[in-house]
Amino acid sequence: MFYKVFQPHPALREFVNNIMVFQLDIPLHEKPPTISFPPLAEQCLYFYPFEVPESEYLTSQKKVILPQSILVGPQVNRIKLKMPHRNFTIKVGFQPGGLYRLLGIPMTEMIMDESLESAYFLDKNIKFIIEQLQETTSLEKSLEIVQNFLLSKLKVLKPKLPLDDVLPLISKSGGLVNIDTVASQACVCTRQLERLFLQRLGLQPKFFARMTRFAKAWTLKEKFPDSKWTTIAYECGYFDQMHLIRDFKAFCGISPSVIEDEFKNSPYYLGSQFYDD
Repeated sequence: MFYKVFQPHPALREFVNNIMVFQLDIPLHEKPPTISFPPLAEQCLYFYPFEVPESEYLTSQKKVILPQSILVGPQVNRIKLKMPHRNFTIKVGFQPGGLYRLLGIPMTEMIMDESLESAYFLDKNIKFIIEQLQETTSLEKSLEIVQNFLLSKLKVLKPKLPLDDVLPLISKSGGLVNIDTVASQACVCTRQLERLFLQRLGLQPKFFARMTRFAKAWTLKEKFPDSKWTTIAYECGYFDQMHLIRDFKAFCGISPSVIEDEFKNSPYYLGSQFYDD
């Protein structure tokens, strides 16, 4: 297995947070893993140049074989990915609001909790990007291909607003923010803030902060499996463990103990994409 998160090209950092590469080859006689993902505030562009995973949307009980490149917009419920035997994934994780700035489409128009074929929203060059990725065995070349594609999109980015500098700070704080303070830092009133959040993230400010806090709790448990849920709850700003359990049931429909069991069988570590020092 190979898994690494890279900093993007300096010119991309105003709308791209990270680029992740994940590779996992499973012998044909073995069952490939299924990976559970929490609701995430991060919106992403994925490339699967070889075999593609199957996505299970748990709230709608729908299973979908994914295209070779997808966009993931607002995601507020847990999903599962059944990985193929030969998995090579490149994920572009956007800064909060970065996908809106790239597409120019309000995130309220994206389908909640579903993956969308990126060629429909970006351009036909996506197919050419996939072909290029299929033809190289070099990690450095693969990153260069994806970053050159993103660099070509700089000229179409929607203008940056003060809010775009504030949104990453919410993620870094683990969602522990005062919404009135966020509005002040973004140089807007509370009502304008709500409108801009819906436009850029497809979510209300308080819900975005709540989801960010929950994702931090999830990734901390993943990173420190011996930590008690009570310790994680307090570290993430919950009143108590029951407060965290309520969020687990609201976002995932399950108890924390079920997630613990899934972590033990997962080859994929989500946490280094978020909140690491």
